[in-house]
Amino acid sequence: MNTALHHQHSRVYNFNNSTEYGVVNPKSEDASLQFLKMVHYDEGGRIFTYVLTLDGLLRFTETGKEFGIDLLSKHTMHSDVNIYIACSGEFFVRRLSHPEEPTEAPNQETHPNEDVPGGPPDSPPPKDPQAYELVIDNDSGTYRPKGDLLPKLKTFLNENFPGLHVVVKECTDDTLSKMKDEQRQRKKKEGQNIEMVQNSDDEISSSDEETLEKKGKGRKKTPKQRAFDALEDPTKAIKDLIPGEKGREEREARETEGDQAEVEGESAGGK
Repeated sequence: MNTALHHQHSRVYNFNNSTEYGVVNPKSEDASLQFLKMVHYDEGGRIFTYVLTLDGLLRFTETGKEFGIDLLSKHTMHSDVNIYIACSGEFFVRRLSHPEEPTEAPNQETHPNEDVPGGPPDSPPPKDPQAYELVIDNDSGTYRPKGDLLPKLKTFLNENFPGLHVVVKECTDDTLSKMKDEQRQRKKKEGQNIEMVQNSDDEISSSDEETLEKKGKGRKKTPKQRAFDALEDPTKAIKDLIPGEKGREEREARETEGDQAEVEGESAGGK
């Protein structure tokens, strides 16, 4: 599995003739705009997984339930299976209705969630970092940094992305869960389902596209995908990896329901 993750990392972070690269002034508005461009501003309700390495390199890809996106957005893949990282979790970007005001202002609205004018999906996104908030957390099953480190992450990002409103959230925050649900709902409305493949010649035929489209409907996770899930969140995934475990849980649930029905029947008879 370690070898597979190294391979995935080298494929995702591969440099070739089609790679766009360059240099922007550090800790500048240009750096903020380049980051917003890479995450597609507030288009499509996207959510990203990220890893911040010990040498200050921010790696991220879009995450989601779609096949391929989920597989290639694991924190262990981003870190190249490093034992130590600076921080990791998930983040998303939202556009503010009143960029000049704080994100917690009573009249502040955001897109996704509300149909804020002046940007997607009806018009191009504004090229102003102040018009956006970056909501970032520590939601990582592999690493999960302590919540008291989040203020340091906020300081780091504020310094590197001037103008961008940075909001840090503990992954257990109920408000954060609601915001992520809003992102997913917006993705269903504005986003696109993406299927990723690895091909030796970097080309895909029309027949391949049709096959992928068919496979994307009602697909069950492969053993390899389940193994990646186990690495990312062992507690959650381990039951799916144990043969018969799911069936055992279902039987126990049915037996519990039967016992409750029997007790309720006896109580009714006694009355």
